[in-house]
Amino acid sequence: MSEVQNPVIVYISPAELVVHPKLIEIYGENEERPALEKSISEKGILESLKVSARTGVNIVLAGKCRLQIARQLGISTVKVEFVESGSPEEDLKLVLDFNLHREGGKTHYQKFHEGQYWESVLRPQAKERQRQSARRLNQSNDSNLNHSVTESKSQLGKGKRVIQEVSENLNISVGSYHKGKKVFELISQLRELEKFKAVVALEMEFNRSIDAAYKFVCNQDICYQVIDLLEADEIGNIGDGIAWMLNGERNPFRRFQLDQVYQFKKRLRPELEIVGRVIGITNEFIVFGLRNLVNMSLEIVNLRPRQIDAELQDEPSASQRKRIFHLMQKFSDVFPVQVSLAELLKLPNLTDKEEVLLRMYESDVFEKTWEDYKTQMKEMEVSTNIKKDNIRAA
Repeated sequence: MSEVQNPVIVYISPAELVVHPKLIEIYGENEERPALEKSISEKGILESLKVSARTGVNIVLAGKCRLQIARQLGISTVKVEFVESGSPEEDLKLVLDFNLHREGGKTHYQKFHEGQYWESVLRPQAKERQRQSARRLNQSNDSNLNHSVTESKSQLGKGKRVIQEVSENLNISVGSYHKGKKVFELISQLRELEKFKAVVALEMEFNRSIDAAYKFVCNQDICYQVIDLLEADEIGNIGDGIAWMLNGERNPFRRFQLDQVYQFKKRLRPELEIVGRVIGITNEFIVFGLRNLVNMSLEIVNLRPRQIDAELQDEPSASQRKRIFHLMQKFSDVFPVQVSLAELLKLPNLTDKEEVLLRMYESDVFEKTWEDYKTQMKEMEVSTNIKKDNIRAA
């Protein structure tokens, strides 16, 4: 099994190619590779796809993403290099060999999918080495026993432990590989049980952090309850499930509402005020508005619910907020005033200078100035229209 010596590059239609199912199983049917797509759109496919024609069908062993992008871009032919293979097992080995150092990065789940294959290949080889060593020991007589033992140890030392070799292939530490195997095994079990919502959530957590996923899987009291919640559509991810189990809350976002003011137990940063106002709630974050005490400006901070160590406070600026809403309605056609008032609403409380600004907006002087300005603008508009009419008449 090998690549063709002095390979001939041919160009064939994407419609004549079929992707090896193992590539889809490991890397997914559709991948987002914007850099590769940009390169292909500008320069074409630079590296040929590796293809086996062993069965009479052109099976892509490497180049799934390039083929996918070529189809999306409507490229009529792609560069192909045919490789020799004598069996389905050899096809599979080529798939893994070609994609061992795959560009574009791999998720942890994809790496451990590959690791499962490498273990299946390397363990029989390791056992065979052990059998050969044992045979050599049995064939030795008393006179050369010490020599044989030394020779055997030397030969065993030439080979690496299977786990170490697999870890090096995947470019992760042995410790992380041991942890990740436990997570990967649970994902595989959940897939067999057709608990696909839990599969997706655990795979996302696994790709985010091997350690975090490992700790979750090891905590069986929480793990299987969270899996049940995921399958029941009660929660959307592992983090929310853990928060529910630890805090007794179905939805950790539920206790937060827009415009609430919270006092944090510790300052988020030394320069920020210790109280903040909820000014937004997204699918991932509670958005707080806090005052920067150095320059007195507004700062926006995004926090996940489980990161928030704070207590709800009574509204400190109720009367001022009521006045702001009234002014926003009064000056609804004055954009700069609207902007400044909207920013004041994001702050947990107002300074003396900001109170002065409110009073200025409320004063007769400002209102009269604004009315005079609107009158002048209207007179200018009338004057402009008269000039336009005179021009048309001329």
